[in-house]
Amino acid sequence: MTPKDVSSGRTLREHPEPKLSTVKELYASAMTCGSPQCGQPLYRQSTTAEKRILNSRVAHIHARSEGGARWDPAMSSEENRAFGNLILLCEAHHSEVDGVPEFFPAELLRSWKQKQVQEHDRALGFVLTDAEVAEVSATSFDAEGLLERVAAVVPFSARSRSRLEALELAARSSRARSLVRLRSTADDRRAEVMAWRFGQSASIVEVPEGCLRVLVAPMGAGKSEEAERWWSEGVTRAWADSEIAIPVWLEARLVQHGLASAVQDSLGGDPNRECRIVIDDLDSVSPSQADELMNEARRLVLVWPRVSVLATTRPGAGDVEETERIDVAPWPLERGLGLLRVIVGEDAFWKVDAHETRQLLTSPLLVHALGSRLRAGGNSQASPRELLSGLADSILRYERPASRGVWSSLVRLAASVMDSAGLVKASSFGREHEIWELEETGLVVRADDRLRFALPLFEQHFAAQALQDQTARLEDAAGPERFPRWRYAIAFAVDTAAADVAEELMLRLARTNPAAASWVLDEIVGTTPRADLDAAKNMDRGIHGSGEEPALTAGQWLRSAMLAWLAGVGDLGSQLARQHEGKLAPWGVRLEEDFMLLAEAREGVLNADLVVRQDLQFGGGLLSQFHSVDGFSLPQGRLGRWVWARNRLRKKLSTCMERRVLPVPPLSPLATERLWFLARRVLADSRRQGSAPIPVQDLRVKVDAMMEQVENSAWCTWRVAGDTIDSADVRWLHTELQHIHQSVLAAPRPPGDRRNGAQFVWQAYSPELTRSITTDVLRDALAGYRHLVETNFPRFGHALGLYSIMPVRLEGLVIMPAPSDSTAWTATVEYTLRTDTLVPPSAESIVNLELVEEPDVPTRQWMDLPGDSAAVFRVPGVQQEPLVTHHERQATNLAYTWLARDLHAVGWLENRSPYFG
Repeated sequence: MTPKDVSSGRTLREHPEPKLSTVKELYASAMTCGSPQCGQPLYRQSTTAEKRILNSRVAHIHARSEGGARWDPAMSSEENRAFGNLILLCEAHHSEVDGVPEFFPAELLRSWKQKQVQEHDRALGFVLTDAEVAEVSATSFDAEGLLERVAAVVPFSARSRSRLEALELAARSSRARSLVRLRSTADDRRAEVMAWRFGQSASIVEVPEGCLRVLVAPMGAGKSEEAERWWSEGVTRAWADSEIAIPVWLEARLVQHGLASAVQDSLGGDPNRECRIVIDDLDSVSPSQADELMNEARRLVLVWPRVSVLATTRPGAGDVEETERIDVAPWPLERGLGLLRVIVGEDAFWKVDAHETRQLLTSPLLVHALGSRLRAGGNSQASPRELLSGLADSILRYERPASRGVWSSLVRLAASVMDSAGLVKASSFGREHEIWELEETGLVVRADDRLRFALPLFEQHFAAQALQDQTARLEDAAGPERFPRWRYAIAFAVDTAAADVAEELMLRLARTNPAAASWVLDEIVGTTPRADLDAAKNMDRGIHGSGEEPALTAGQWLRSAMLAWLAGVGDLGSQLARQHEGKLAPWGVRLEEDFMLLAEAREGVLNADLVVRQDLQFGGGLLSQFHSVDGFSLPQGRLGRWVWARNRLRKKLSTCMERRVLPVPPLSPLATERLWFLARRVLADSRRQGSAPIPVQDLRVKVDAMMEQVENSAWCTWRVAGDTIDSADVRWLHTELQHIHQSVLAAPRPPGDRRNGAQFVWQAYSPELTRSITTDVLRDALAGYRHLVETNFPRFGHALGLYSIMPVRLEGLVIMPAPSDSTAWTATVEYTLRTDTLVPPSAESIVNLELVEEPDVPTRQWMDLPGDSAAVFRVPGVQQEPLVTHHERQATNLAYTWLARDLHAVGWLENRSPYFG
C-alpha cells in the first residue's frame, strides 16, 4: 500500500535512499540544520570519544513541480541520491519541506546547503561510523519516521508518547503538584523547601499489589504529600524497569466516566503490569461518590492483580474498611519546627512556648501558613493569639461554611469541646443530619462517636464567638479549671470587642480570675492602641456621673480597675494594697493635664474614697496625712488602666515574694521553716549560731520585748546577720508562739554527719543523709507550693502551671561529686514532675530519688520524656537544682521559685528569678 499525506490526501512517493557513504559525507559537511531560521545542532559530542545523533533527517534537493513531491525525471536515480542533491535538516524543518514542497524550490534548498557547508568548513569535521550512518538513514527514510509524522496529526492518545516522554511528564507533574502545594510559600524559599522535603528520611507508606489503601486524616495533615511520596517512588521504579507501568495520579473530582476508563486513558491501555494509582482528595466529592470510587478501586485491583491503589480522604468521606485504612500521624514537633525554619529562612528565630502554638507545628498546612505569616510580617516573635486568629481566618475564608445553622452548630460545638476537654459525644450533641452537615465542612471530625475539630485552632476561634454571642458564660470559661483551655478564645473575644464591651469583659474577668485577666491583658494590650481617657469617661458615666471634676473622673476610672483586681485576689488583697477596715484606703488625687498625683491616705484623714487635693506635691510633703504620694502619666491605649492597676499591685506582690512572707497554714512546712529562720535571727545576739535546739522561753521573752516596740510605733525594722526583720515578722512570730507547747524548737533538717576534714559543706553530709534531706525538702516544697496557691491564689487555679498537674510524682537523681573531686562546691539533684493519675487529687506528692555518684551517672530515661501535656503553661520537663543541705529555708526557696515561674507566666510577676537565702 502506498502511504498518503493525511492532511492533503496526496500520494507520497518513496524517495530513493542514498548510499551510506553519501550519508556519511553529509554529516561530515554539516553540524546544524540547513534551514537558516533554525541552526539546531544535528549531534552533540558528550565526550571526546562519544557522539550522539540528535533528531535529524536527510532531505532531497530535487527539482520541484507544482504537483507536489516529485523530482525531475531528467535526473537519474543516481543523481537524486548524490551528495549535491541531499541536505541535512532537523526533524521539524524536514517535515515542513516535505509537507509544502512548493514553498521550497531547489534553488532555495541549494543555497541553504551551500551556507550549511560553508559554516561547517569553519568547524571541525564530524565523521560518522557505519552504524551511525545506518541509524540516520533508517530514521530518515523508513516507515517509522513516516508513522511519527502521521501520528502528529491524528487525535491524541497516551500511547502517542514514547515511554521516555511519559516518564519525563510524570516527573514534571509531580514537581508541579508539589509546587502548587507551596503556593503560600515565598518564591525564593520554594527550592529550599523542596530540597528539605527530599532529604526527609520518614518511611513511605506501603500498599501491596492487588490492594486498596486509604490515607485518612483531617485537613492539613499531609495526606497528599504522603501519597505523592509513594507515587514518586513508583516513578523511580518505572525509570529503572521498563516492565513497570508509569504510575497514574487522579483527582477524585475529575474522574467523570468511571475509574477503569480514567486509568486506561492515562496509561493508553490496560493496567496489566505493576502499576501504582493514586486517587487524591476523595472528600472533594459527595460521600456516595466517594463510596462508588472506592468500590471501583476494589474491583480494579481484583481484575488487575498487579495494580495497587492509594486514596486520600478526610474522616467521614466514604466508607473505609478497617483493613484499608491508614491513619496519618501528626508530625513530630521537631519536624514541623525544621520545616518552619526552612520556610522563614532563619536558623534560630522563635521559641516555641505556648501549648497551642506547638500544636501548629504538627500539621504541614499550618506550618506553611505560619511560616508565610511570619515571613510576610517580619515578626518572629508574633503572639500565639495573633497567629491562631490569623490562621483560622485564612483557612475559614477558603472553606466557607456559609450556612447559618452550620455556623451556629460550630460555635456550640466549640463551647462543648472546651468545657469537656475535647470529649463530646456525637449522639448527645445533635441529630444525625446536623452531624453530617458538620462533617461536610471538613472542619469537624467524628471518630468513635466523638466529635472534635480537624484543627485545634478552630476550637479557640469558634469558642470566642460563643463568648461574644453569650452562648457560653465568660465567668465559666475563666474558671480555675477551664481557663487554660479557654484562654485564647477569651483573648479573641476581648480583643475584637468594641471598647466599652472590652472594658466590661475585663471587669468581669478581673473579678472572676485575676490570672486569666492578667494573661489576656499581656496577650492583647498594644495590638490596637487607642487613646481611651475620653472613652473611659463615657464608660464610667454610670459610676461617677457627668460633668465632674476631671481629677475625680480619672481617679474613679483608675480606682474601679483596682477594686476589681482586689475583688479577684480576695484575702491576698490586704497584702497588696493599703486597706482600712477591709476596704481600699481612700485616695487623694490631683490632675494636671495628663499627669496624675495619687496619695494613699492614712486612717481618718479623708472622709470619702476619692478626694481632690490641690495641695498634693510630687516627691514629698503631707506624710502625716498620706502614706505616700506617687506621680505618673495617665495610662494610654486600649485597656491601659487595667495594666496600670495590675502592675501597681504586683509591685507589692513582688516584695512579698522576695521576703517569702505570703500567708500559709500554721502546719505548713513553709511555716515551720519561717519560724526557725526568724527565731534564729531574733536570738542571734544572745546565742551561738548553729542547728542546736532553741529554748522557746528565751524566744518568747525576746519577742515580747520586740512586740512592745511594734505596738508603740508606726513601723519597726531590725537588721540582723544581713537579714531584715520588720513589724509584720514580729507580729507573725508572736502569734505562732501562742500555739507552741514544747520547750524547745528543733531545726527543720538534721546537721551534717561528717564533720572532720570537710572543705565544702556537701562533704559534711554522707550521700545517704544528703538523699534523705533532699527527699524531705522536695516533698515539703511541693506541699508548701500547694499551700501558697490555695491560701493566696485560689481563683488562679490551673492557670498556674505546676498546680495544674497536681498531684505529681517526682522522679530524679541525687548526684554526688566524686570523693576525689576537689573543685565541686555542691551536690545536685535532677528531677522531673509528672501528674500522678493513680492517687486522689488531694493526695500528698510522691518523691522518688536515686543516689548516684560522679562519674557513674546512669542514663536518665525519664529525661527524654516529653513535657506534661496538661501543663499548658510549660512546667519544664527536667529541672536541676544545687543542693544546700545546711540551708534553713530550702523548701521555702524551692516552693517560691516554682510559684514565681507560674505567676510570671500569667503576668503577675515581672521577674521569675530563683530564690536563695
